[in-house]
Amino acid sequence: MADPHRQPPRFDALSPEEEKPGIGASLTALLVETRSIMPAAGSTGLPLLLVVAAMCFLASLALGAALSVSDKTREWSADISGALTVELRPSRDMEPEEQVDAVMSVLANVPGILTATPLGTGETIALLEPWLGKGLVTDDLPLPRLIDIRIDRESPPDLSALAIDIAAAAPGASLDTHRQWRSELLSAARSASWLAYGILAVVAGTTIAIVVFATRAGLSANREVVEVLHLIGAKDGFIASEVQRHFLHLGLRGGFIGAAAGALAFLALGFAGGTGDMFLVAASGLAPEHYPALLAIPVAAALVTLTTARLTVLNTLERLL
Repeated sequence: MADPHRQPPRFDALSPEEEKPGIGASLTALLVETRSIMPAAGSTGLPLLLVVAAMCFLASLALGAALSVSDKTREWSADISGALTVELRPSRDMEPEEQVDAVMSVLANVPGILTATPLGTGETIALLEPWLGKGLVTDDLPLPRLIDIRIDRESPPDLSALAIDIAAAAPGASLDTHRQWRSELLSAARSASWLAYGILAVVAGTTIAIVVFATRAGLSANREVVEVLHLIGAKDGFIASEVQRHFLHLGLRGGFIGAAAGALAFLALGFAGGTGDMFLVAASGLAPEHYPALLAIPVAAALVTLTTARLTVLNTLERLL
């Protein structure tokens, strides 16, 4: 039986000024709770808003990570594709400096090579320390000499012929094209991207399940109101519109809160990663041009909550009444 002391919702006629709100008022109304049969408290109120905000925060982190990995992969791939390394292992037939001179003579006559720079012992040790540990590279460790080569990516040299010429010029000399590193890098980047998008899918699925539960709970808690609306002639479509409007506002507000928290997290990560040797690969956060992409999170959250709520309420009303 309906509660006689509970006031039914009022549906007053709109004044001419209210019938055509301005653009600013319409945008503001999306973020401000308006009249709805769904209460602002309970399972569809602040608790659900916080849950949606948390889901959108996780979605922002996943989306930002995918964008950041994609950027870093393109950057590293470009660096690797434009670089070669000549490794000169110690040989009994030729002194290290003679090996370097012989290879440099070959490189000087090869078109497509922009620069060729022999690395000193200190530079070679610096390259090994991140892997072996600082101070663990001793003088009695036989270190190869390295020559860093930068090539013209538009018109690169014939790498197969160059490798043969280098091996013939000095014993113990070999050309490293970094193809294996590049393949492994791209494979790892693809795996990381798929993981990030998988997290996005899980977050979306979890949000849908939460909204379905909250919608059913809200309709059950307000069954008397729904019955009164039906008695005065309200259709299921009207009730669904009222409910979906409530969840549209909730999704937008939760989405903006989560996206803002995600943006702050990336700003903090970029600041922490850029101020010290915290990571082997410095964390640069999110590129400035990618921050607007986080605005897709509130829009997606609003669409997911709106659509889920409408479908759920229409299906629930068939069984509730």
